[in-house]
Amino acid sequence: MSKFGSLAEVCADNPGAFLGTDEAREEGALDPADLATVEQALTELGYVSVPEELLESDYEGPSALEHFAARPTWWTRFFGLW
Repeated sequence: MSKFGSLAEVCADNPGAFLGTDEAREEGALDPADLATVEQALTELGYVSVPEELLESDYEGPSALEHFAARPTWWTRFFGLW
């Protein structure tokens, strides 16, 4: 869940293990029925699911992440550092 409100990321494993839910389904790591259940639950709770592919794209906006060694991504922007 995002620190910026009602955004959520759905992934089959740890973020980055697959490049999105399509790849995870193709490799048999994510059951389509399970994904539909999770997506429905998120919708009912008022969350918006953001595709992992989008979150992995570069974030070039204002940031306090100067200390961050790698390039900031939208995932970093919305979900923070672990």
